[in-house]
Amino acid sequence: MYKTDPDTDEFIIEISVDSYNEIFNGWDPSPVKRRDLDPEVIEFIESCADDIPLRYPIELHFYMPADQRDEGKERLSVEGIRNNFAYTIALIRRALSDIRKKTIIYAVAALVFLTLRYMSGVGVPANLMTTILTEGLSIGGWVFLWEAFSLLFFSGQETNNQLKRYLRLFEARIIFKYR
Repeated sequence: MYKTDPDTDEFIIEISVDSYNEIFNGWDPSPVKRRDLDPEVIEFIESCADDIPLRYPIELHFYMPADQRDEGKERLSVEGIRNNFAYTIALIRRALSDIRKKTIIYAVAALVFLTLRYMSGVGVPANLMTTILTEGLSIGGWVFLWEAFSLLFFSGQETNNQLKRYLRLFEARIIFKYR
């Protein structure tokens, strides 16, 4: 479905644009180096990259008319694309850090709740209020434990996979071709 570069065996994602500005978000007034990628361009790149297994490297080929060739803009565009990927990687890493922190907090809370539950069962007279309290501690402990498990193995895994995808995009060779 995708071409490969015969010299490097990297899969090629081909993007056709009419100018350098089409690569970047037209609503972002920042300089090109710090500009966001156009949402349609990034969606296309992500979609194509998701089709190619992570173990294979990729190249991004931008095709545009020959009369648009400008080495300065090309260099700035490559830098802007890389900066955009680097920024997204930083955001993903921050999200992973938040997931790890929440996982630890929830696991500690689960441990505290479940420990209190099992300690409260010894020598406490059974009445309606103590039964509700001990059952509440038990349910709360298991809910916190499930939440820690869910964050670590589900949300964390998906975010980690997203990080791998963006690291591959960041490392991709970016080539401009003119027709």
